[in-house]
Amino acid sequence: GLGAGHHGTIEFGVIVSFILYVRLFTTPLTQIAQGMTNLQTASASAHRIFDFLESEELGDESDKTEKLDAVRGAVMFDHVRFSYPDSPDKIIIKDFSAEVHPGQKVAIVGPTGAGKTTMVNLLMRFFEVNSGRITIDGVATTDLRREDVHELFGMVLQDTWLFEGTIRENLVYNMEGITDEQLETVCKACGLDKFVHSLPQGFDTVLSESTTISAGQKQLLTIARAMLQNAPMLILDEATSSVDTRTELLIQRAMDELTKGRTSFVIAHR
Repeated sequence: GLGAGHHGTIEFGVIVSFILYVRLFTTPLTQIAQGMTNLQTASASAHRIFDFLESEELGDESDKTEKLDAVRGAVMFDHVRFSYPDSPDKIIIKDFSAEVHPGQKVAIVGPTGAGKTTMVNLLMRFFEVNSGRITIDGVATTDLRREDVHELFGMVLQDTWLFEGTIRENLVYNMEGITDEQLETVCKACGLDKFVHSLPQGFDTVLSESTTISAGQKQLLTIARAMLQNAPMLILDEATSSVDTRTELLIQRAMDELTKGRTSFVIAHR
């Protein structure tokens, strides 16, 4: 049988048996712990799913025919008042009025929680104002369909989002008829051309989780995407604190190029 040998030694079979018994003991514990983790993940996912299912449906806007063709970019906030639906007594914006001229750059400045992002959400009709109105070229945003309002704006946000695919696919996104010449032009305008041409497949290089790309390069890619979109108005989240000075200068130059001749709303953090 298996057992301890003479003079304090342990036979090989004893070691193997001990390891097997330890594995038999720990495997169920590991499975229980994994099961608890899966239950917590499922619980969090269920909350999000039910929140989505219980969210209020957007109203049907198929009857709205108002459109803006030649957009100048004149924006007016007229006595706007707003509170979030889940906190109706907490007024975020109270009787706010402002006039933005075509091509003007407006900085939205304030401490965290002051309502900077809320202003942008109202402008793009992600939320509806409680009272007052917001107009673009004299037309109330509520008279336009939401998707038509969204198409009027290009966005460069602090949280840069790129999906798994080629650089070309990330830049073009859902736009049609984009040529290689246009891609070259926008990449040169925002200082991305050298980076793209240094890659093995250029614009056809696949971006994935294993691809090494800096925060500054991600930011420049989203700026290039906004340039391709060529929307008449812009919403920019000025967040360059996580990049080095040289990259920050490149991003700033690209932002300046992007905002030329466009009404721009810049969320400033510092």
